[in-house]
Amino acid sequence: MSDQAFIESNSNAITQILMEVQERTIAELYALQGNQSAEEFIRLIENLDIKAIVQAKSTNAVGLFTSSHTGMLESIEGFAALSEDTLQALINYNTETLLSQLDNMAQIIKKEVVKGIISGTGIQSVVESVRGQGALSSAQLQTLINTAMNEYSRSVTKVMMDKMPKQTKYVYIGAIDDVTRDDCLDMAAAGALTEAEIINRFGDAVLVDGGGFNCRHKWEISVQDKFGHDPKGAKELLDVKKG
Repeated sequence: MSDQAFIESNSNAITQILMEVQERTIAELYALQGNQSAEEFIRLIENLDIKAIVQAKSTNAVGLFTSSHTGMLESIEGFAALSEDTLQALINYNTETLLSQLDNMAQIIKKEVVKGIISGTGIQSVVESVRGQGALSSAQLQTLINTAMNEYSRSVTKVMMDKMPKQTKYVYIGAIDDVTRDDCLDMAAAGALTEAEIINRFGDAVLVDGGGFNCRHKWEISVQDKFGHDPKGAKELLDVKKG
């Protein structure tokens, strides 16, 4: 499994950059008003490419996000050969997801700044309004980034699984603690299964999505016991949670 401490550290750093981008973009747009009336400012901002502005300010965040995928590869157990093109394509797909979120952020910033200028609302109120929608709060952005990174790890493993013999066994690895979802505990308690058995019992989505947003787990080749496969512990915790 990709090192969760590595993922969380990088996603936190990326999130902090994006929080600063929100504040700087809003402050700089407000500064553009100068002595203009609200009507004049509306015409001005209409012609500004806010998406390009946000993406330019987010270059460091995007760069760190992309480079983090290379770092994750170092802790993913390799059991089948994958081409560099395949790995890069998966990185590109994830990066496009982040860029799409930046475009969404730019659109919301533009809308809220216009509303703020018209109503005379202060900068901080606009910042809070932006962060209250479109998954743009610190916690929501970090969840999105964590999820994307873990999905990359699972996707790399799933593509390797497709190259393995049908009888190859896999286990569900990752943290077993009080915040682990019941579905993840159930999969961890299942022990070693073939890909067909996993799909039959839990569906095919779990091979890439795990237990859902912010999931810290994945299916991994069964030689990975040392990386956190604990079916007994998962079964015991699941029994306790179910009463």
